[in-house]
Order: sequence, then C-alpha cells, then structure tokens
Amino acid sequence: MRAAKVVLAFCLLVLGSAYLPFLHEVYAQDSFAQDGEAQEMSDMLKRMNDAFATQSYDGVFSYYTGGDLASLRVVHKVIDGVRRERLVHLNGAPREIVRHGDDVSCIVMPGDDLIALENSIPAGPFARAFVRQFESIADVYRLDSFGEGRVANRPANRIVVSPKDGHRYGYRLWLDKQTSLLLRAELVDHAGTKLEIFMFNHVLFGDEVTDAALEPQESSGAMVSHLTLRPANQEWQPPAEAKEPMPSSWATNWLPPGFTMATSDLRHKADADHHVSSFLYSDGLAVFSIYIEPMPKRGAATMVSQNGATVAVTHRLSGDSGYYLVTLVGEIPESTARKIITNVNQKKS
Repeated sequence: MRAAKVVLAFCLLVLGSAYLPFLHEVYAQDSFAQDGEAQEMSDMLKRMNDAFATQSYDGVFSYYTGGDLASLRVVHKVIDGVRRERLVHLNGAPREIVRHGDDVSCIVMPGDDLIALENSIPAGPFARAFVRQFESIADVYRLDSFGEGRVANRPANRIVVSPKDGHRYGYRLWLDKQTSLLLRAELVDHAGTKLEIFMFNHVLFGDEVTDAALEPQESSGAMVSHLTLRPANQEWQPPAEAKEPMPSSWATNWLPPGFTMATSDLRHKADADHHVSSFLYSDGLAVFSIYIEPMPKRGAATMVSQNGATVAVTHRLSGDSGYYLVTLVGEIPESTARKIITNVNQKKS
C-alpha cells in the first residue's frame, strides 16, 4: 500500500505541475533579497522553477520515505507548446503515469490498490493548486547557501531552507549548475534527521531526450484510469448530487504562521455513498490537506500515524447534521497537526 501511495502522489503532483514534497514549481520572490547572497539564491530558485516546466529531461531517481525506497523514471518535454510527462515505477507492480497537457492516465494492472487510492483523492483544482510559491516564505524560513556538491555525476549548488519555528520541517536542495533542475532534496526535522530523500541517479537533458521515451509501454491486461486537470482559472463547481455541507461551511480556527488555504474541493468518495470536502494549505513550501466527511456508520477511532515526514491524524467533529470525521494529512510535525485538526469546526448558519 505504501508503494502505491508514493506512485499516486506522483500521479497527482508530478503530472499536476508539481513533484513530491520537494519537487515543485517554485517562485522565489524578492522577499529573499536582503543581501547579495540571498538575491543570488532567489535567482537560483526562479531558474529551478523554469527548469521544471521548460527543460527536457529523462532520468531515473530514488525516493526514500518512512523506511521505503522506490525507484522511478521520469521523462518531461514540451512539444508544440504542450507539456508531456511520463512516470514509470521501476519496482514492484508495473505502473505508469502519463500526462499530455491537462490529460493524465494512470496505467496499472488489475487488482492494483493504486486504483482505489486514485478515486479517493480530489482532482481538478487540487493538482493545479499544489504549486508551492516562495511569495512570503522569508517570514517563516531562512535561506542559506552551503557550497557545492555532485549528484548523478553532475555538479550542483546546495541550498538550505531552515524553518524559523517548530511548525514545519527544513529542506536541503541540490540544483544542477548547468540546467538548474533539482537533482536531490532532503526533508529534515529539527534535529537534522532525514525524513525523506529524493535523488536522481542518472539524468539526460535536451536533445538526448527522445519523443519515444514519452510513450507508455504496452502491457497485456493493463487498466487505465483517467484524470483531467482543470485549468487554474476555471471556477470549481460542486457536484449537483451532493447533499453534504459545502467546503465553505467549515472553518479552521487556528493555523501556524504563514499557512493559507490554496484550494478547496468536494467530490464523491468511491467506496461510500457520500462526498468529501477537501482543503489544501501551504506556507509556500510545506503542505497539508484536511478532509471532512460524514462519520462512517461503523464509526472511526482517533488515529495518528507517521510515514517519513507525512503525518495522518483523524478527529471526530460534531456538526449540524450529526458527527463528521476530519482527517489531516501533511508534511508537518505531529503536534502541529493535532492542534490544527482540533480547531476545525462547522460555521454557524
């Protein structure tokens, strides 16, 4: 199940204009321009953002989290102005995720638990809004250079992003000196322990990346699950059949400094006859989601689980129409997650 969650995250994040917890389209704003070095690193992050969206690259990378290690291949090109991407899971069950513009296909074998997971994650604005922007990040993070390194036999500039409080984790980034693509990233806790690691083992750029590398491999009996990414400027409309409270009916009465809501959504839950409200919050780098649904008939116990940097917390909430189950999932410390989720309530009519 953990491996499927890793691949699902890539389906919605890599192919939704963003990578996993480290690899995102990032804008480094002038808020970092306090001195020459800060301005230089700010410019480096801007170039990193451009590299994700515009460079042609074909690489194999490792992703380590929660004791699990996955190996994947990612191919990216822009052809006739359209972004094309392909992600291939190189371990375990055969899985491929292919993007052509706003159309995404998850190709799996029958019985793969990735199918059920995909149906439980909001689409549309979720993927589009999952774009981390360094707009006011200087208020909650400090940006420092820590020299140069080498990843996948390529020289890289190293950057440290350190939190100013205990409500978020820190990052160490390795940017390719020639192309500015992110080659390695580590998510670390306040003691410096590595919680998650992404690293390219091999990567090609430019003309070495062929159009054929974007085509999925044919597999007998494979199933295809489709997802369409709605443009960011298209207004979200709730499902006509929804009977549950709209996302606007809920309030989060406490958030750590710097966190704001990026998007909200409401969609049908595949394995139940109801809809789930979802909310995505970010401080420009760290991200967490809150899901609210009617309490299952069998009930649900308060739960806390941790996998690498990702924490999942559930909470029982009393609303106008009965009890609801609130679930928070994100890359924030457990104590912060607990405080956020216990401060969620339904707005008074």
